[in-house]
Amino acid sequence: MNRPVSFILLYLLVMTTADAKEPDLSIETSDGLRILIRSQLSPLQINRIHSWHVEILDDKSVPVSGAEVLVSGGMPEHDHGLPTRPVVTEEIDPGTYLLQGIRFHMPGKWRMIISIETEENLSTVNLDFNL
Repeated sequence: MNRPVSFILLYLLVMTTADAKEPDLSIETSDGLRILIRSQLSPLQINRIHSWHVEILDDKSVPVSGAEVLVSGGMPEHDHGLPTRPVVTEEIDPGTYLLQGIRFHMPGKWRMIISIETEENLSTVNLDFNL
């Protein structure tokens, strides 16, 4: 293959995959809320402070605005919490909350506990993953 054709194929490959997006992580609560999480970092990395967008939808896929969203977590197998205290700083769109200050300081099994309080109820879900 000559160089101009190779360059064009490489360019097309980069341009067509540059906008490719990983699918959102979706969790459902026992009472029908759906939580979609998009991380600023993809893939997640050790020792990088970053933010997540946490979108909350009701059982009819309507955004849940005005919720109080609290996040805690840690490494259950090591019996310690997160090295930072992530906090929701604002509702950036209806039902989409900005969670800032997330950092994972070591590889292993992590659990994030997400609590959502609305006027109607309180829901809690666990998000377990390995880094």
